Amino acid sequence: MPCHLLNNLSSDLLRSKLALFTLFSLQNGSDFMTPFCKENLMKRKHMLYDRQKTLDFDAPPSAEVQHIAEKTSEPPPANQEKKASPLLRPDRQIVYAEENHYRWPDANLLHDHDTITVDRIVDDIDGPAHRFVITRGDTVEAYMSHGNFHVGEVIGISHARQEVRVAWDQTLEKGGWFHVGRIYPAAEPKAERPRHGQPLSKVLAAVNHANGTGQTEADRVPVAGVNPEQVLEFLNARPGKEFTTGDLRHEFGAPYYDPEHPLDNPVHKVLRELRDAKTINVIEPSWGEPRFSALPAAAPAPALTLYTFDDFKKFHAEFSKGPVPFETYQAEFQRLWDSQDSVKAELIARFKAKELTVLAGRMRGYVRSGQTKEKSAASIVRGMLNYFVLDNSVSYSPFSGETYESALKKKVEALTAGEYYRHFEKKQEESLAKEAALADPQNLADFRLVIETKGEDGLTDEQLSRYDALRADLQRDLRAQQTATSTVQRFQADELQSLSFVRKEGYHDKRLCPLYIVQLESRVEREAFNELNRKAKQLGGWYSSFKKSDAGFQFLEKDQADRFCELLAGDVDRSDVLEARKERQELSAAESLHELATNLMERAEETIERSNDSLQNTARRADIQAGVRGQAYADQAMSRTIHSLAEALSRGEAKYLDGIRHRTQLQTLDTVLSLAKWKRIRAVKQQDKESTYGHGRRQDRIEEEPISLATVRFVEFPYPTLYRRNLEDAIARGRNTSGVKKSAETLKRYLSEKSADYVEFSREYELNALFDFVDRAKAQGIDVERIAGASENYKRLVRANITSLPELRAALREYLEHRAERRGDDPVQIAERELIGKDLPGFYPTPRPVIDRMLELADIEAQHKVLEPSCGKGDILDALKEECPDIELVAIERNWTMEDVLSAKGHAVEFSDFLEHAGSYDRIVMNPPFENGQDIDHVRHAYSLLRPGGRLVSVVCEGPFFRSDKKASEFRQWLEALDSDSEQLPADAFQGRDAFRETGVRTRLLTINKEEHA
Repeated sequence: MPCHLLNNLSSDLLRSKLALFTLFSLQNGSDFMTPFCKENLMKRKHMLYDRQKTLDFDAPPSAEVQHIAEKTSEPPPANQEKKASPLLRPDRQIVYAEENHYRWPDANLLHDHDTITVDRIVDDIDGPAHRFVITRGDTVEAYMSHGNFHVGEVIGISHARQEVRVAWDQTLEKGGWFHVGRIYPAAEPKAERPRHGQPLSKVLAAVNHANGTGQTEADRVPVAGVNPEQVLEFLNARPGKEFTTGDLRHEFGAPYYDPEHPLDNPVHKVLRELRDAKTINVIEPSWGEPRFSALPAAAPAPALTLYTFDDFKKFHAEFSKGPVPFETYQAEFQRLWDSQDSVKAELIARFKAKELTVLAGRMRGYVRSGQTKEKSAASIVRGMLNYFVLDNSVSYSPFSGETYESALKKKVEALTAGEYYRHFEKKQEESLAKEAALADPQNLADFRLVIETKGEDGLTDEQLSRYDALRADLQRDLRAQQTATSTVQRFQADELQSLSFVRKEGYHDKRLCPLYIVQLESRVEREAFNELNRKAKQLGGWYSSFKKSDAGFQFLEKDQADRFCELLAGDVDRSDVLEARKERQELSAAESLHELATNLMERAEETIERSNDSLQNTARRADIQAGVRGQAYADQAMSRTIHSLAEALSRGEAKYLDGIRHRTQLQTLDTVLSLAKWKRIRAVKQQDKESTYGHGRRQDRIEEEPISLATVRFVEFPYPTLYRRNLEDAIARGRNTSGVKKSAETLKRYLSEKSADYVEFSREYELNALFDFVDRAKAQGIDVERIAGASENYKRLVRANITSLPELRAALREYLEHRAERRGDDPVQIAERELIGKDLPGFYPTPRPVIDRMLELADIEAQHKVLEPSCGKGDILDALKEECPDIELVAIERNWTMEDVLSAKGHAVEFSDFLEHAGSYDRIVMNPPFENGQDIDHVRHAYSLLRPGGRLVSVVCEGPFFRSDKKASEFRQWLEALDSDSEQLPADAFQGRDAFRETGVRTRLLTINKEEHA
């Protein structure tokens, strides 16, 4: 080979590969070289590797890497941080500077038929985070178990399964498939030098000397020729062993191929010829490479060997797994056909009569009571023969003397190999179609298949929604076909056949629009007039005699009047009339619902306002008003829901809720959803053990979740469910009452078919009987209110055009899009309500008028630091934030009961004892507790925290200003020495509507100024 051929290779990678494979060819006497020599493949490899990192897969590790490897085997120095293991194969392991593996280059650029990669995104036993490139022929370690690795050679790669096939020995017989994550690099074994070898440079020099320096056709690397006989001989020499296309390409020296033109590869071409000729066994899985093997040798059965029942069982087991070779299929049938008598004799001798009867039934043969063993055996043999008929059908003509068995034999023998294999291909297609339907059902047939296989619980929420919509649409279409027809039939009465009409135009004074009038030339009988009137209404008209001159059948559209006249000659279409009528009904319903929602919202707002203004100074009063507001909030949510649904009706977008006309129907939907939520909770209880900790937490979480689409799965249709005793008592009274006896007997008969204490009526005939009995019983004065009440939810849904469970679930999913959530009280209001009635010593929140006066006296400015040392439920803090939003505010409270309300208001509060607090403040505004003279202690401690020039404003009781005890006297003397002032508050300052908690204690406001230092 010319030396300059190597010099023309621009990539060190390709040069090293070419040199290695050339050496391999010379040493082993091979007459071919690796297709890496092909120019187009070299360019492709070069581009792919340049886009990531140029690697020299076959070069030995550099001196620097060897040095690092030696150093890492030494004990680490003290206090050295833990480092990742060094790279064992730096020519196969790419380390990127980018730490985030999501930013690494696309690994697919390195992939081809003989290359696959695995990304180790964290430090592992084979080095720091890197991309490990695995190629066919590499020596690798396969992870078997903890601490157990096995070294072998990569002989197969599957990109579809992300697996690598590793062989343990040179025979390539032992090994297996491993996921790429279980493959680690291993040192390549050193190639033994040939005993009488020569350096590669001398070999290349000799070749160049003999052939010259220019490239000729002789320099092209030949591809090994392959013929069918070679491949067939190779497979037959290894019976029972399967080989992939990649295995055979490497075996015959043509490992590479163009995926767009696979038949350019000689091995592919030969394999196709052998497959079409049915001379090899081919397994083509739904994913992965096809596998090829030799056909099993079909040894001819000995002439005297008879077919047995066990032979058939063995064949049946193999045949049920997939197609056996066509020759084997034919031979099995012929053996059975020739051995029918011996098989019958074997069955009669081997089994008892009852056992033969059971076998005959399993073979789908004729079975009757008391059947003889001979007939059972004959039925079994006939079933065995039937098993060879692929489509399970045989046609024959008994009148021409043809028997079923002869027709069966004729059909089996006429079967060709192509028809045989196409039958199984069709079965495989059907199996794949079934798998696709199970994975993603699209129509009702697919859903029925899924439900038969997995049950309805096997459907996801999305699939169940699609299934319900399909069933609901089908049921609605059938119901529409049965109710209103879009065709008006011609007049049927004999009197109308010779009738003639007179047409004229009029004017509707109320609607202010033209009228089109059809008048009769002569009078008709009542029956004929009723038919005319009925069909005029079907076309959107009516009869009017308000004006004698315009008496007749009146229409708002000329086209409608014309069609009415055409009924004399034939049928007419009225689909546009029905559509217009439906639109008018929906618009009318939308207007009514909007009006209902508006009135409901106004009443709810008035109720909430009255409740907030009412006196709620006791726990009982607060709870009562909370209930009143709760119902009002529910009415507000219902109002918003009705408005949303009315909008959808007016736009024609309400598909399954198009029959909603009343608020009670929406309340029924809410009731159904609430019951479904609790059914879901009960299902969790049955699924989990109630004693487990996780069960309780999961149940609490589901209870707190709002009603959602996940709840719809547990919905049940509200069929009437009645207590048996109540129903029996009503029936007993009805059987003795005239006008109810017959319906009572009918209902009693249906009730006798049920045994439960609570009886559900779900069939149409049962419901009709129940409603007929209730109507008749009411007319005769029998008390059936409980029975009628149990049917209300069902009747409301039926009137809303929701008549089945699929329609109900579809309607509920649509309803959830309109359903507004109930808002409820403000969190602050709820937290404050919890404080009412609690025993909280010293807790008397400051009324707002008193707070306003305190802030006026405090004279707070933006730069001041302010303290509220006994903030309670935060009323003074609320006023401070409102009036002085820019100040630095510190709040202290000792009672943790106030934590909920303070958090709801958004105040940052320090929960501690104020008398232990230290700090300095410009202003202190406070309402301290009064018990046991605590107000004196708080005031004096607060004064100690004032900065020079600061001011303290506090609510205090009258006691310290008139009591004669030592503590009060000293307090008054202390005040006299300070710049202080006080003013009495009204006697009812802490009483009335503004007081959260009333008290009759007399109070005053105390103001103390701290002098500036000289």
